[in-house]
Amino acid sequence: MDSWFSFKRWSVRQYGTPLYRIPVDPGWGCPHRRPGETGRGCSFCSVTSGRARQLGEDPLEVITQVERAIEFSRQRYGEGVLQLYVQAYTATFASVEALRRLVEPLLESHDFVSLSVGTRPDCLPPSHVKLLADWNQSVDVWIELGIQSCHNATLINLNRQHSWEDAVKAVGRLRERELHVCPHLLFGLPGETSDEMFETLDQVVNLQVDALKLHNLHVLRDSPLGFRWSQQPFSVLDETAWLELVMQLLRRIPPDLPVFRLFTDSPPEERLAPSTQFSKGEFLTELSRRMTERSWCQGDLWRPNAKEAIRVDSRSHL
Repeated sequence: MDSWFSFKRWSVRQYGTPLYRIPVDPGWGCPHRRPGETGRGCSFCSVTSGRARQLGEDPLEVITQVERAIEFSRQRYGEGVLQLYVQAYTATFASVEALRRLVEPLLESHDFVSLSVGTRPDCLPPSHVKLLADWNQSVDVWIELGIQSCHNATLINLNRQHSWEDAVKAVGRLRERELHVCPHLLFGLPGETSDEMFETLDQVVNLQVDALKLHNLHVLRDSPLGFRWSQQPFSVLDETAWLELVMQLLRRIPPDLPVFRLFTDSPPEERLAPSTQFSKGEFLTELSRRMTERSWCQGDLWRPNAKEAIRVDSRSHL
């Protein structure tokens, strides 16, 4: 049996077959970068880091992106069900009508069983949440929420321009509408200790989310952190340190909470640090080997009610 509750295991349990994600980039940017701009964004983000690599470098019509991604998925992975993933940057940064015009024709013309929308805690106005909840009546709607850390000092250093309190309120609004929430968390950030990283994980788990994505920091060339690292290199978790940390993180996650991602994947030509890394397959194989060897598994250190759970009255935030 796997040592953690992976995306593949979850999707087979949910749908009886693997779920494959079909990314689409509408080119809407984010609060830091409007379309066509290359200004300073979050400190870890480069201009191109929000795009799925199979989309290529040139902008394409959305329908072409989807058709190419479906073909890529079928050739690489074989048969399975499909999830439309509005991925790059902040999918709810555009108007609610623009989001509707993008998504509804794709849901109608392709056999998607699920929709995933990537966004931020400060970009979820009521109109967008209502639209997402409406779609949730016919397909499973997931919100991939970039939280990154529960520490406001870290969020300021990252130039996130939202707070931990914003994240708590956003999760509450989404849960009230019965939308599925998958936070993105970023570990190995400059200045954060291991205890602070564990605190972020514990706090987010206590929000009663539906899944997690764990990322290890990569320093990218065309990012503010990349410029800082080029001037004065700082410590970054290498592949071995991340393996050891992610095992400890997994042990603190409830065993029935799926973990959709455990590994940051960036092209070596765009990455300043860490200088080397396993491939995704090598990383997961080594992670499984080490956890099995030590008789560790997801949740073996987790205890219900070990800390007071955070109760979110989302009605007060609408």
